[in-house]
Amino acid sequence: MHKKGQTIVLVDEEESQLPETMEQAELVNCSEMTKIYYPSRNDPEAVEIYYSDMDCLAPGAFLSSTVMNFYIRHLQQRTSSTGGGQCDYHFFNTYFYKKLKEAVSNKKGDRGTFFIKFRRWWRGVNIFQKAYVILPIHEDLHWSLVIICIPDKHDKSGPIILHLDSLGLHFSRSIIDKVKSFLIEEWNHLSQGTAPPDDLPISDQIWNNLPRRIDEEIITVPQQKNDYDCGIFVLYFMERFIEDAPERLERENLAMFGKQWFKVEEASRLRGKIRKLLLQEFRNANPLQFLIKR
Repeated sequence: MHKKGQTIVLVDEEESQLPETMEQAELVNCSEMTKIYYPSRNDPEAVEIYYSDMDCLAPGAFLSSTVMNFYIRHLQQRTSSTGGGQCDYHFFNTYFYKKLKEAVSNKKGDRGTFFIKFRRWWRGVNIFQKAYVILPIHEDLHWSLVIICIPDKHDKSGPIILHLDSLGLHFSRSIIDKVKSFLIEEWNHLSQGTAPPDDLPISDQIWNNLPRRIDEEIITVPQQKNDYDCGIFVLYFMERFIEDAPERLERENLAMFGKQWFKVEEASRLRGKIRKLLLQEFRNANPLQFLIKR
């Protein structure tokens, strides 16, 4: 179910040509505090990565927010480079959900004023114009994923909040309710005018009754076979969703999910792929310090 006329390639030619010995690569004369900025120092949303951050990619280790955000930005770069994809997705980083919880749970003073400050996280972006909003969840030492799906103008359904959890540890009801409150607060803010925002993909009928038209779905997905791969699975959920999702999701498209969506081993292999990508980034930033063991 790829987008019509468009193929999203998540592994480009350069990545496929990484040498096999890259897994044994080292940076000589390079301390653990050597750092890079991805995708570049000049990017306002650049991820600052230390060489020591790759320790969490060792077998059996839990992924850190830094590495999670690196690969999220990597996926964002890939979707942006495909042309139309840049308009279809909005990615939040791993720190966003904590701020979301604070915003929708705020009971002191004026909640509306607090939410206006919170809106700096997506300044200049109308999330209701996106096809998909990607939102990683980190709670109780576990990762899961929320995908907000905005319908087509001709679809009679409202937005759908999907929750994907590779261990079923997170309380989906609580997470979905908070994300729904976030959408309603943003709808309230955008509805202050007399007319709906321009270029809104949602039908006027859905938009005018949006708080009552938000659906939710707890998605059945392949389950990890250990207690440390939850971050890896969340990133692989994102990657596979970008590959498989239609231009705008409809309820019938939910059939693409399930326990057979992909093989568990495919997700587990992502750990090595991310390490190769990071080593390549450090190599590009420090070409004179890079050595491949023979």
